[in-house]
This record gives sequence, C-alpha cells and structure tokens, in this order.
Amino acid sequence: MGAYSLDQFLVFIAVVDCGGFAAAARKLGRAQSAITYAIRALEEQTGLVLFDRAHYRPRLTDAGRALLPRARLLVEDLDDFHRHAEGFAHGVEAAISVVINEFVDQAPLIGALDSLRRAYPSVRVRIALKPFGEDIEMVRSGQATLGVVAAIASLGNEFEARQLVDHSLVAVAAPGHPLAAIRGPIGLGQLRGQMQIVWTRNTTVTDSADLGVHALDAWHITDLNAKLQMLRAGVGWGSMPAHMVQEDLAAGRLCLLDMESWEGRDRMPSFSSFVIRLKRGVPGPAARHLVDALLERGGVAK
Repeated sequence: MGAYSLDQFLVFIAVVDCGGFAAAARKLGRAQSAITYAIRALEEQTGLVLFDRAHYRPRLTDAGRALLPRARLLVEDLDDFHRHAEGFAHGVEAAISVVINEFVDQAPLIGALDSLRRAYPSVRVRIALKPFGEDIEMVRSGQATLGVVAAIASLGNEFEARQLVDHSLVAVAAPGHPLAAIRGPIGLGQLRGQMQIVWTRNTTVTDSADLGVHALDAWHITDLNAKLQMLRAGVGWGSMPAHMVQEDLAAGRLCLLDMESWEGRDRMPSFSSFVIRLKRGVPGPAARHLVDALLERGGVAK
C-alpha cells in the first residue's frame, strides 16, 4: 500500500462538497479526468469503493461516509500545522505566561484571553494567580511574560506599565451583622467594637496600626477569597474590591456599609490595575495582542 497524498484527500472532500466530479474539477481548476484519477487511486490504495457511480450524481458508499470525517480531520490538522509553522516563522511565541493579582477583576482578562486564543490558537498560555509582591516578582524574574497587577506601591522603572481600569473598595457585612442594621453613615466609634476581617500580606502583622484597620479586634487573613467566605458567614465586617462582591450584594448575601470616613477621607479608597512587562526585550505578536485586548476591555486608549 503506497503512501496517501494530501491531494487525494482534498479531491475526495471536494467531490463530496461539490456534489460531483465535474463540479469538483471546476472548483479545483483541474480537468475532470484528473479528479477521476485521484479518486480511483485513493480507492485502489484503500481497497475500498468510496463512491457509488450508478446514479446521476456519485453517492458516498458506507465506507466513503465512514472515511470522510477522517479525511476532513487530516486536512484540517495539516492546515493547522501550516498556520502554526507560518506563525512561528513570523515570531509568534510558542507560549506566554500571565500572572494576575488576586485583587484584580478577572472578567476583562478572560475576554482578552479568548481574543488571544482566536487570534493565535497555537500559543499556549500559563496563568498564575498571586498576591501583592509575588505577582511583580514573577514578571521581574522572567517567570511571567505579562502581569496584570494592582498598583498600590511603585512598580519601578524596569517595567513598562499600561493602566487598565480603576477599582473601588467597599465595606460590607452579612445581613445579620449588627452593622448592617445601621441606617445612615457609620462612624468610627461604631466600628471599633465590631470584629473586622482584614486582608494582609503577612499573618505576623497584627497591630492595629495597619492601613484600613478600624476595629479594636481584627482577624488577619492572607487569602482574599477566604476573607469573602468569612464575611458571608457573618464572622465580621470588612472591605473588599467592589467587583468581587457585586453578586453577593445583588443576591442579598452581603450588605453595603455606608462609611462616614475611611482613614481620614470621606470616601472609600480605590486602586488602579495595570498590565506590566519588563522593558528589556521586545514583546512578541501574541503578547502585544493580549495587551491591546486588555486595554480595549479596560476602556483605556492604546
């Protein structure tokens, strides 16, 4: 049995899709005899009759119907191979890695990653969710191609940073919590006697001088999602990124607390998210596409 050729499969598929040998010849720009020869050669190699020629239009036999999906898959795989090879020849990355800060809204990132998948399907993507410090360090060390980070501290001159969107913090508590029953602005005196759940980078930090700590009693936790679970359970009250509690507020699992002030301000604080990369080196097409897609979804001009 000789080796099959791609051309044989292309002709086989064309005859089926066009409904006949003559129509396939017109589509492929060949003589009808060449189409007939290619099909006969494929039938001889397989030892099977692929078309019933007893009718006005050739019809697939049972064997032909069974082999057609496999022929399509072979052609699609080869086309995919050619696209990938052409992409790599033009500098498309084999893989990119993205680190995401846990405070950042992931919804725009998911849309941007879907855009990347459609534009560069050959590029493998690795995603890591990290807290403050670890996210930036992954980009600095080259472990991550891009970082989607929440900028609270200075990023440093080694990074190229593009602002994505501003995020606001809100104070929340479970519906059964005493603070949820207060109507109107809640003063600092009313907060001091209520347990506060505080996110922290380090569980050894327990003094009340921490930023954002307004209660005499506070539990410190390093995981933002675990903090959210405690708030839902009514263990205490605390602040959260607004995008992380939108559904809870809408469903009534949490209540919004009206803060009279926060660290001397008359409103809750906010922070910006950025997409960052190291300035050294030139980003590949896939990385540039992902950055542009993030900027588009973040509502920031490129």
